[in-house]
Amino acid sequence: MNSLQLLGLKHTGKSSVGRMFAVRHGWDFYDLDSLLEARAGGGRPSRQIYLDEGKEGFQHWEADAARFIAPRLAQGKALLAWGGGTVTNPGAVEALGAVGVLVVLTDRVEVLYERIIRGGRPAFLSAQHPWEDFQALYRERSALLAGLTPWSLDLAGATVEESLERLQQLWNTIPGDGNF
Repeated sequence: MNSLQLLGLKHTGKSSVGRMFAVRHGWDFYDLDSLLEARAGGGRPSRQIYLDEGKEGFQHWEADAARFIAPRLAQGKALLAWGGGTVTNPGAVEALGAVGVLVVLTDRVEVLYERIIRGGRPAFLSAQHPWEDFQALYRERSALLAGLTPWSLDLAGATVEESLERLQQLWNTIPGDGNF
C-alpha cells in the first residue's frame, strides 16, 4: 500500500488533479497549503501568512504541516499536493521526501506565469520585474524538483481531465505502486 505526492510549481494542477486521482482510487486527499493554514491558525490564507510572517515564518508552518501529515502518508492510500514553494523548504522536504511516491508535475513557464498573474501578483514576485522574477524562480525550483524524484509528468497545457489520465498512465508504470 502506498501514497502519492504531487510536486510542482504554483498552478501546475497539483491540487485539482490530485483531488480527482484520490477520488478515483478511494484515497484521502490532503493539500499542504490547507494544512499549513489550519496549523498556523487565525483563518489566514497562505498568502497572508507569508505577508505577515515572512518567508521564515511561512516555512516554519509549512514544515510543521509536513511533519504532521507524513505519518498519515506512510499508512498509504493518501495523496498530498505540495505547495508551489515547498521544494525550497528543507524541513518540509526532509519530512516528506521518503514517504510514498513523489511525482513532479511540470508545464511551460509561459503557461504557469499566465495562470499565476491571472489571480494577482503573488508576494514572491516583485512589482518591478514579475516576469523576470518568475523565470528565475521557475529555473531554480525546476532544478530542485528534478533532484527529488525520477518521476515527472509534463502536462504541456493539458486540461485537468487530460492531466488526470496522464497521471494515471504514469502511475500504472511505477513498479509495485501503480498496480491495483
